[in-house]
Amino acid sequence: MVYGLDQMWSQILKHRKILEQETGYIKKDWGGKISVALVFPNTYRVGMGNLAIHTIYKILNDNPGIVCERAFLPEKNEKTLLSLESQRPLTDFDVVAFSISFQNDFLNILPILDLAKIEHRRSKRGAVQPLLIAGGAAVTMNPKPLAEIFDVCLLGEAEALLPEIISICHSRKSGNPARNKMLDPRLRGDDKQICGDDCLIYHKHFVKDLNKYPTQTVIYSQQAEFGDMHLMELSRGCPRKCKYCATPNLYAPFRVRNLQCISEMIEQGLKFRKKFGLISGDLIAHRDFFAIAQLILKKGGAFSPSSLRVEAIAENVVKLLAETGQKSISLGIEAAREELRASLGKKFSNQRLLETINLLNKVGLKNLRLYFMIGLPGETSADIEAIATLSKQIKKITRGSSLTLTIAHFVPKPGTPFAKEKFAGEKYLKAADKT
Repeated sequence: MVYGLDQMWSQILKHRKILEQETGYIKKDWGGKISVALVFPNTYRVGMGNLAIHTIYKILNDNPGIVCERAFLPEKNEKTLLSLESQRPLTDFDVVAFSISFQNDFLNILPILDLAKIEHRRSKRGAVQPLLIAGGAAVTMNPKPLAEIFDVCLLGEAEALLPEIISICHSRKSGNPARNKMLDPRLRGDDKQICGDDCLIYHKHFVKDLNKYPTQTVIYSQQAEFGDMHLMELSRGCPRKCKYCATPNLYAPFRVRNLQCISEMIEQGLKFRKKFGLISGDLIAHRDFFAIAQLILKKGGAFSPSSLRVEAIAENVVKLLAETGQKSISLGIEAAREELRASLGKKFSNQRLLETINLLNKVGLKNLRLYFMIGLPGETSADIEAIATLSKQIKKITRGSSLTLTIAHFVPKPGTPFAKEKFAGEKYLKAADKT
């Protein structure tokens, strides 16, 4: 027992130190309010680099009847789990809401529930335990693996699901016996369905007008991933239809924020940071990209792009990147052989790629990271060997520069044109890795 108390006190002190280093967090009085623990199933550093946490945290705390606090996966040697703001156990909260962006983080859910002393299976949880909600990109993509754990799964964008979230929170606070009344299948509407053993699932919702909801950094911390930047989302979704990618389906239709909204986010960010992380599925597809970039530079700021398409990188784009002091860039190549790449929906040639990299190299973008995939539908041994061949060609024109290759395994994703393609399998992938 003493060891447990020591662990708890250690985490309390750690959380207080984190709060001392943050700007923008909210700590509300709990009196008469619905309490929500917002959980990101990974470490603080990773979670605070995710705009979903910032967005949901602000939305919930903007409601005067709700107090929302954050919780993250503790370090491996920690045996307790407390909320960040008031250092309370998660069992003290009315609702525990998981924001899950990545499928790999599904594996962290049960360890978090263990540390929180919350029963894994919904069917075994008593009325006094918190209501468990799951949402986020990974949940929207496929909620079925979570159906036996969570009481409610929210499919879609948090801003659009706000009425449902508030209703669920109020239902829990009002003392509905266990979850029976709120989760009664007879009470569901057309946008709800029951999955598994009475897990309530709200179907996809999306925000029609992004300008009503600025999605940007709310809490600043140097300990967070991208902590030196003000992150802001310029658009949502992607106009490209790459067959392996879930983004066009998850966040359809493709929407952009207008220049006025983005200008206001820039003004907000300049109070805390000089560098901006521009988030977009296809940054240059934003109709006001150049105006946004020039506005940031005019105000003495700098920016870093989240993603750029090879075929969209022209001389005017490269000059902007150089002017902002950008030294590194990442490019999604996916396949080294043109025919296979075109079958994925990426239709630029290797010659165009080499020209683009040469252009980047000339203006001083010396750190280059290229992303490839193996195990793709229609892939042959020639495609694997082509990665090495193309990389050697690139290395010749980037002398004195840093070249990093990231090679991921293709995994079919629900809702994509490749959803029914087969996973290549461990044996194939290990052999390909050795190649």
